[in-house]
Amino acid sequence: MSIFSKISDFFKNPSEKESSDFKVHAFIGKFVKQDNADIGESIAVDGKRIIIKNLESILSIPIESILKNTENIVVGDFDREESIKLGKEWEERKDILKFDEKGMLIK
Repeated sequence: MSIFSKISDFFKNPSEKESSDFKVHAFIGKFVKQDNADIGESIAVDGKRIIIKNLESILSIPIESILKNTENIVVGDFDREESIKLGKEWEERKDILKFDEKGMLIK
């Protein structure tokens, strides 16, 4: 590893280090299809899950279910009930601000 790489890694945000091999922006703002049917649009990434918004609900689909990521995201089989449950949990916590005991905003 070069000295430049070591210095760059030192100044990176911890979240950037975790997602350096996983390009989040490559998964956001795309239509998601399963068996040639449109199931929604990707709006966020939460850990190793993609958040999909459709008319009925918000789904949280594991990245392992993605078969292809080109102009559209094509997904295979996944547990729909679990995805709806996790999507609902994500929606409930996405707009909550958390503060420490000193009143500082934390993630």
